[in-house]
Amino acid sequence: MDNPTDFERSEYTELTLEDIFRMFRKHRLLFVGVIIAAVALTGLYLFFATPIFEASVTVKVEPTSKSSMSDIFMDQVTGSYSSKDISTEVELIKSRSNFEKVIADLGLVDRMIEPEVKSKMLQEGYTEEDIIDSLAKTLSDIVTVSPVKDTRIVKISVQHANPELATDIANKLAEVYNEKLADLSKRDVRTKREFIESQIPIIEADLRKATDALKEFKETYKIYVLEEHARSLLQILSKYDQQYNDLSLQLNEKQAEKDAYLQLLKEFESSEAEARVSKWIKTSESFTNPVIAQLKSKRADLEIELAALKQQYPTTDPKVQAKLTEIAKTDELIKKETENFIRTGESQTLNPAYEEALINYIGSTSSIQVLESRLQAVEKIKQGYEKQLAQLPELEQRLLELQRQVTVKENLYTLMLEKLEEAKISEAAVVGNAAVVDYAKPPRIPVKPNKKLSLAIGGVLGIFLGMLTVFLVEYTDKTLKSEEEIERYSGLNVIGRIPEIEDLTENEDELYVRSHPTAPQSEAIKLAASNISFLIGDEKKAIAMTSVSPSEGKSFVAANTAFYLASSGYKTILIDLDLRRPRVEKILKLDSKKTDGKGITDLIKGEVDLNQVIVKNYDENLDVIPVGSRATNPTLLLSSKTLEAILDQLKERYDRIVVDTPPALVTSDVSLIASKLDGIVLVVKPGIALKDGLRITINNLRTVGAPLLGVLVNGVNQHTSGYYHYYYYYYGEKGKKKKRGHKEEQQV
Repeated sequence: MDNPTDFERSEYTELTLEDIFRMFRKHRLLFVGVIIAAVALTGLYLFFATPIFEASVTVKVEPTSKSSMSDIFMDQVTGSYSSKDISTEVELIKSRSNFEKVIADLGLVDRMIEPEVKSKMLQEGYTEEDIIDSLAKTLSDIVTVSPVKDTRIVKISVQHANPELATDIANKLAEVYNEKLADLSKRDVRTKREFIESQIPIIEADLRKATDALKEFKETYKIYVLEEHARSLLQILSKYDQQYNDLSLQLNEKQAEKDAYLQLLKEFESSEAEARVSKWIKTSESFTNPVIAQLKSKRADLEIELAALKQQYPTTDPKVQAKLTEIAKTDELIKKETENFIRTGESQTLNPAYEEALINYIGSTSSIQVLESRLQAVEKIKQGYEKQLAQLPELEQRLLELQRQVTVKENLYTLMLEKLEEAKISEAAVVGNAAVVDYAKPPRIPVKPNKKLSLAIGGVLGIFLGMLTVFLVEYTDKTLKSEEEIERYSGLNVIGRIPEIEDLTENEDELYVRSHPTAPQSEAIKLAASNISFLIGDEKKAIAMTSVSPSEGKSFVAANTAFYLASSGYKTILIDLDLRRPRVEKILKLDSKKTDGKGITDLIKGEVDLNQVIVKNYDENLDVIPVGSRATNPTLLLSSKTLEAILDQLKERYDRIVVDTPPALVTSDVSLIASKLDGIVLVVKPGIALKDGLRITINNLRTVGAPLLGVLVNGVNQHTSGYYHYYYYYYGEKGKKKKRGHKEEQQV
């Protein structure tokens, strides 16, 4: 259809705020019940939940490295460290090796795992290492390390059901972290000391051998003193030999250092670590970074300048010391830029220990390249003086060479002893750069569960679940729930609305208009009957009452409507055409003896005439035709032309004909007689009639051309109609609204 009908357009009407409030008013007990249940379950959880305690220790950290020159500058200006450095320390605190050390020192395997559980795990094939790995993961979950904003302080928090255990873990982790920092700081000086210790015995043996050779030469050839020129060459060569040996020692130290860091990198057993090592080793060999290349070139120039100064001034001279300081600063800048090059060259975050090892490896490689360049320069100068030495007499050359070897070995041996003492002092002086500000103390108040917060969350969750439940109930409930919904789904006008009747008992008179003439329900019936009478006019007379489904009160409405029309002066007849479940006789309490048990079915069959089945003068101006004998085939009777002739006869005798028909959805009876009637009123009761049922009923009646007058809403209350208030406000005692029940048992 190109132009949808009003009924079809009603399908697309949006849900209004009034509809939402109506839903919650109707299901208020369910809504409140869900909230109470949610809060009760939350309280039950809080009652049985294990309390969790939190122990915290605060640690002042000094980050071991900075990312770039800009970080160094900003730190000097602000006096603080960058968030990246603090984050590195946070990750270092939570490293797996630290957790394993805490587990070992505190014996957590026995303290946190029950003996029977541990025994069962061992029986299932788990090893001690597997158990420690599991505990390390557990510690990672219960330990939180968070930096204090704009400070160098981090807070290590441990949550556990045992407050003493949480305290022990927090304090021990801080101690282990400090030991880890000290161990990382000692790595360089330890490598240097171990190398020097391994070289001293070799150099000592070489010195003894050189001394013996010089002594033997002097005793053999009786030559003890060199000429002035040879002595001068010896002094010069000795100085360059000392420089060469010093550089060689530094080169060997750096090579040992590089090998140590390479071995440390290889301990990271993963394809990702191998790929990173391969990539950065290649990068370190080429160093395409322009800043690093420029700094290395500057350092080589400084070394040349330093060599020239040492020829003119002693090592203690301020000029030499200033040059040494400048070289040290350049080395530091090279290291920092290398770190920045590594960190900015990878999008992924590296393990702090792995990153430190990689940076030191590349720094060692860089230093080796510089030392090799210096060695080549010194070697070249030495070769020039060695050419002059070759021009001396042979014996003098041999004596000079032997004295030179002794001098070189003595200087090297002395240097090695000095370096060894320096390394020992440096190693002993290294300590961790973390300081515990406040140690953790056993907490008394649990942090979890937070009872007030949990109850508040439970209440909020209950509200949402209650709302969801109400909406789900409404969605699954396919019945029509309000007068507005009935009007919207039907597309018909509401010609009347009858409030619910309070406690109508079986023995009570169901002709409510007669038994309660001033009740709001009676007045509503009268108003509806007047509207119906107005709609059909004086020319038309026959109206039918039907409904979508049983138990909506159509028979009750038909009987009371007919009674009111009769009392209003219309000569009225009430016909019970609900041949399947007749109720008119019961409502009116008719005596079947008046018609000898005959009725409309017998009349249609032609077994009796019209006057024999009419119960005359049931009330003033009101006659009744009951069903009579039960019909075996109601459809056949209602489709006969005899019924149409009967209605024509009755229209000549009466002003109004009220017909009670079966529900239109469950039978085809109404469709069969629709063309014989002047108007059909659809009685709908909220909470009983189905949405789809109303739609199908109206479509079926419209298909056969039924003269639908409108909808009469039966059994309205404050939840289903906005008009309910006005009935009781007006008709209530002294103008006050009466509180009545909402139960109706006999409206069928």
